[in-house]
Amino acid sequence: MVLESKNINLSETSLQKTPEIDFETIVKLSRDAVIQLSLDGRPQFISPAAEKLFGWSEEDLKDHLSDLVYVETPDKDADSLHRILSGNGNPGETLSNAELQLRSAYGPLIWLEVTVHVQEDSSGAPLNFTIFLRSIAKQRELESLLEAASQSDPLTGLYNRRAFEDNLKREWAIALREKTHTSLIKVTLDRFDALTENFGPGAAEDCLTKVAVMLKETARRPADIAARTATSEFSLLLPRTHEMGAETISAYIHIAIQDLGIPNPDNTASSGVVTASVGAVCAVAEQTGVSESPEFLLSAAETCVFQARQEGGNRVKTAMKTLTR
Repeated sequence: MVLESKNINLSETSLQKTPEIDFETIVKLSRDAVIQLSLDGRPQFISPAAEKLFGWSEEDLKDHLSDLVYVETPDKDADSLHRILSGNGNPGETLSNAELQLRSAYGPLIWLEVTVHVQEDSSGAPLNFTIFLRSIAKQRELESLLEAASQSDPLTGLYNRRAFEDNLKREWAIALREKTHTSLIKVTLDRFDALTENFGPGAAEDCLTKVAVMLKETARRPADIAARTATSEFSLLLPRTHEMGAETISAYIHIAIQDLGIPNPDNTASSGVVTASVGAVCAVAEQTGVSESPEFLLSAAETCVFQARQEGGNRVKTAMKTLTR
C-alpha cells in the first residue's frame, strides 16, 4: 500500500481567529467598582458598579469625586486618595488594598478597600489613575461584632474588666494632658454569696442583670463606661466628672440598688434586700507632666469599698485626689 503525501496550504482565512476581548464590557459587568481618571483628575471612565456603590449617577459622581474621602485623623492613604480624586495626584503615588471610609449618597460613610494603579503608555510615561473599589462593609461589621464580643460581659452586656481597664488607661492619659477631673466608682453587692446559696444561680444572674441595667442607664454620656469587673462587682468610669458629680452619682447608685427590692434575707445591713458598698474616687492633675499610673485610681476606689464594707456595708465612701509633680 502506497501512502500519498499531500501538501496542505493553510491560508490566513482558513485559520480560526481569536476573538477580540471586550475588556470594557467585562469591567462593566464586574461587581467591583472602577474609576479611571486623567492625571489632572478628569473622569475618563466610571463603571456601573461605582454608581451603585456610591448611590450617584455617573454625572453626579463626577461632581462629588473631590469630596468622597473622609479623614477623621491624619491618614497617609486617605490623603493620597484625596489628592488623586482632586486632580493633584502624584503619578508616583499608588495604593494597595487601603481600607478607607468614603462618603456616599446614602448618608452613612461606607468602608471600602481601595487600590490605585497608574497606567503607562508604550514609552513608560504615566497616562492615568485607575482606581479599584470594593465594599468591605460586611467584613467591618463582623469585625465590630467580634470586637464587641471580646469586650463585653456575656451575662450583663456591660464592658468586661479588660475593656474597662483599657478605657481607663486611655481616658486617664487624656485627663493628665488636659488637666481634667476623672471619677471612678466601684460597686460591690453586699452578701451576694448568701443570695446565690439561698435562691440559686438563676436568681443571682437575675440580680446582676437588673443592677447592670440600672448602671447602664446611669452611665449615659458617650464617654462614660459601665463594666462588670468581678462576680458581684461593677465599676463606672466617668471622665470629666468633678468630685460633687461623683458623690451625687454614687449616692444615687447606692439608693437605686436598694430600691430594686431584690430579696436577700441574709443581708443584715438592710431589711432583707440586696444592697451595695460603693466606693468613689475623683482625681485631677493640677500641673502638666504628672506621670501617675491609672492603677492608683483603682486602688483608691477599692480602698473606699473596703472601708464601706468594714463599717457594715450598705453605704458610700468617697475620696478626692489632687496630683502635683
